[in-house]
Amino acid sequence: MKAVVLAEVGGQLTLEDIPTPQPRAGEVLVQVAACGVCHTDLHVIKGEVKFPLPCVLGHEISGVVAEVPADVKAI
Repeated sequence: MKAVVLAEVGGQLTLEDIPTPQPRAGEVLVQVAACGVCHTDLHVIKGEVKFPLPCVLGHEISGVVAEVPADVKAI
């Protein structure tokens, strides 16, 4: 899958191919249709909020549920 990745504080965002994650127990996989970058993401880029790097920014998403593990009974 394609993702925009931040490798270092203050660095450039790069478009990369990364492995599609597999949902763990209690999780679902969402196919993202749109994603916004918020001020928290900007603070991560500037190093003002500590976050493990490299990372994929953007936690304000919309999309559809693409995969549901057997242990998830309702979404």
